[in-house]
Amino acid sequence: MATILSISPFIAALILGLAIGTVAMMRGIDRHLARRGRVGPINTPTASAFLTVVGAVGYPIARYSDLGAAATWAIASSSGLLAATGVFWLLAGYVVPSAARDVEDERFRLQGQLARVVRSITPGGHGMIEYEDNGVRETLAARGTSNETVAEGADVVIERIEDGVAHVELWSRIADELRLPA
Repeated sequence: MATILSISPFIAALILGLAIGTVAMMRGIDRHLARRGRVGPINTPTASAFLTVVGAVGYPIARYSDLGAAATWAIASSSGLLAATGVFWLLAGYVVPSAARDVEDERFRLQGQLARVVRSITPGGHGMIEYEDNGVRETLAARGTSNETVAEGADVVIERIEDGVAHVELWSRIADELRLPA
């Protein structure tokens, strides 16, 4: 059984690079970087590219060639730098400028926000909901997405806001569809 000390540093770099890449994918491009219109050369996607390529190139060279450690590290590090540079240029030249041009649709800013009905919503009519946004309690006119009465006190989810009116769906219905506990 291999111990942590016997694992190749190239395998460790590969695993760490993939983990950092997963974090970068889940976080996406930061909107504040897009607003600034620029990105620094050291960030999670470039670090991920560097480490992943160092591991992917260095391990087979170390394992299957007769090259020494210095040559192996030089080749792996150079390959990692080329990959990181490529990712940086992709981010700086395409991703960040594209994200900067992307305008967030305000109708869907609160999509998925949980709320509570404080005045019943009637079919074809309006009621009122209350929700919390950035620590502040807000109330808003609301109408249901289905043609049924939504009772006061019911938990709902905001789908969109149009003309100052929230379009909401019962949380219990969404929970049933997703087989979640209501």
